[in-house]
Parts: sequence; C-alpha cells; structure tokens
Amino acid sequence: MKKHLIKKKIVVGYLGSNSVLALSFKKKYFKQFSFKTYHGDITNLKKISSWIKKNTDINVLINFAAITSPKICEKFKKKAKEVNYSSVVKLLNFMNKDKKFDNFYYFLCISTSHVFKKSNLKLKENSEKKPSNYYGKSKLALEKYILNNQNKFKFDVGIARIFNYYNHGLKNGFFINDVVKKLKENKNTATFYNINSYRDFVSMEDINKGLFKMISLKLKNDYNICSGQKIYLPSIIYFLNKKFKKKIIIVNNKINYNLLGSNSKLKSKGWNVTQKNFFNELRK
Repeated sequence: MKKHLIKKKIVVGYLGSNSVLALSFKKKYFKQFSFKTYHGDITNLKKISSWIKKNTDINVLINFAAITSPKICEKFKKKAKEVNYSSVVKLLNFMNKDKKFDNFYYFLCISTSHVFKKSNLKLKENSEKKPSNYYGKSKLALEKYILNNQNKFKFDVGIARIFNYYNHGLKNGFFINDVVKKLKENKNTATFYNINSYRDFVSMEDINKGLFKMISLKLKNDYNICSGQKIYLPSIIYFLNKKFKKKIIIVNNKINYNLLGSNSKLKSKGWNVTQKNFFNELRK
C-alpha cells in the first residue's frame, strides 16, 4: 500500500495520567488514536507548556485532571479551585496565544453533573446550575468561562458533562465505593443516612463512546453523558449487600431531590446508550 494512502492517526494528548476515565478511554481506543500522556501536575504551567511545545503534533487535548471527590474539595477549596478551574483556564489561554500549534484543533474538558441544581426532572444542558458542593462550584466556574469565551479560541472546546459512574479503581469519596467500604466493616449492621434519592449511572463503555463521539465530531460547548435512567440509591446498597448479608438501616426516609440526566443532545449526534442495566457493572 502506498504511504500516501495510509490514514494518519489522530494524536490525542491527555492530562490526568492516573484518572480511571483516562485509562479506560486509552485502553478502548489505543488502535484508533496515537496517545501522548502528560504525567505532571496540571498546576505547573511552566512544566505543562514545555511538554506541549515538545509535542506540537497533538491534534486533540483532553483534560482528565481534576480533584473529583466532593469531600476533598470541601476540605481543600483553594487547591480544588486551582486544579479544577484556574489551571485549565491558564492552559487554554496559553494554547490560544501560542502560534506553534498548527495541528491542534480540539480541547475537551471533563465536567460533572454536580454543577446542576438537584431536581425531580431530567436535567438538560440548559437546566439550572446550582451546585450543592464545592466540587460542582469549581467545575461550573470552568464551564462558564469556556462557554463565555468560546468565540475567542482558535480551536474548538467541548465540555463532556459526565454523570455518576462506577469503576473498581475508584477511590473513597464516591458513593458505591463508600458503600462497599461500610459493608466490609466488622459489624452486623450498616447504617446509611439521607440516601433516599435517585441518580443517573452511566457505564464506562458508554462514557468512552461519548467522548469518542465528541472528539470525532469536534463538538463544541456542553453535552451530558448519562444513561437517562434513574436508579434508586438504596437499591444499589441492597444489591451489593447480597455478598455481605448485613442488616441495612437507612436513617431519614424522606425522599431527597434527584440528579437525573437527559442525553438527547448527544444522542442527536449519533451516540447511543448500549449498557441498559447498570447493575451488570456491579457484577464485574
């Protein structure tokens, strides 16, 4: 086959080398893309700009780097703001001003459903944003900056707003992992507080395909990546408890507001949910 007929791979650089989302995406699409990984601290603009200048063949850059635990963000607000907001803004402006990146055309930011105000309705991209924790506030600040400055960038910028998901590599501070940790305790009972609400859990497989779709089409602005289905949080606890067989105690039976997503915007671009039953994820 002649060399000029061989299609050149898109070069994808990404930040957040230890992110479970990054590792999953790379594993899924290592044949389609040529990946380049930044292993340093996103807050070190000097180091990251040096890395980018050495990799001017990058076409797409994905920012997976973030402090994602709401508990940690509440405890270290200054650091959370620096990582989740300020450093990304500086990076966007650096790449926008530098003239060396002729091959670069798409920057994809990973955001979260925590930016929304909780509601009993399905949340669309234009639904009210009112975070209940600092993690959501730091991500919302970045979303607003991007949406307000989109026309100033020489490249397209997308926001992948990912709802709840589960991966066995996740650390403490995430609902399912915290449930498992509590169930593993050497006690006959497990007590949970204020968890009577519904959440939208999307599979890792569908997240990967959603990110791939956004990159392939260079989708600008914000897109929800979610299942569009609701799962009752106590149901997850009872499902996981089949292994541990503890007595489950739920304190406060009042139904709280939900966090359910609408994925119609991304589906209109050709993406579809393939994992219909999230509990299959828990069986892995």
